[in-house]
Amino acid sequence: MEILWFSVMVDVPAPRFDRAMEYWSAVTGWRRGRPIGDHDEYVPLEPPEGDTYLWFQRIGSDTAGCHLDLHVYDLDAAAAEAQAKGARLDTAVDGLRVLATPAGQPFCFVEEDAGRHRQAPEPPKFDSGRHLVDQLSFDLPAAEFDRDADFWAALTGWRRRGREEEFDRIAVPEWLPVQFLLQRLDEDDSDGVHAHLDLSADDRDADVERHRQLGAEVVRRTEHWTTLRDPAGVVYCVTARATGRRFT
Repeated sequence: MEILWFSVMVDVPAPRFDRAMEYWSAVTGWRRGRPIGDHDEYVPLEPPEGDTYLWFQRIGSDTAGCHLDLHVYDLDAAAAEAQAKGARLDTAVDGLRVLATPAGQPFCFVEEDAGRHRQAPEPPKFDSGRHLVDQLSFDLPAAEFDRDADFWAALTGWRRRGREEEFDRIAVPEWLPVQFLLQRLDEDDSDGVHAHLDLSADDRDADVERHRQLGAEVVRRTEHWTTLRDPAGVVYCVTARATGRRFT
């Protein structure tokens, strides 16, 4: 199986969807694109240059979250390979396969056009400096951590970099738009398996203040990242690592 592109999907409850789109368009500087889907439930944010990878999905539940779409040529072959490595297939429809990792994190395979070449966008620049939505963190209970980390490495064929305190990484090729971080949750964390966006920023404090003025709430500050909640309830982080830094 060859992974050709990633799309990060932000799942937003329908009553708060337009507010989320307004907020994230302002945060990224990217324009709201044309919706797709049977009910116009999928909407991209389109950078001025490079290919789209950040999408928002209108959902019926009350809990916001994130999941990953992996673009492949052969959906059935990809789904079969994932199941052989421990994934569970939930839904198979035209152009899409919905699955879950062994720990229960949802993800999808979507069909990619043959011969299409994609390019990740450059980090946009604001008064606070450059920043980029360029990492997806899979947040895993301690008991499930190694099982899902091994699953992602086996499915993609990319190596695990090794645990750093409560974190691990999958070495994603540089040309893809997002990195994989795996975070081991504390034993008393009751949120279960989930995922969130990370943004890298040249000046974390200045960028966090810009987000706050746009309507975000600061949830937590640490030495290396700040956790925020957007006006639609989407929780994400702004990190202190250099914008666009790759961990290969």
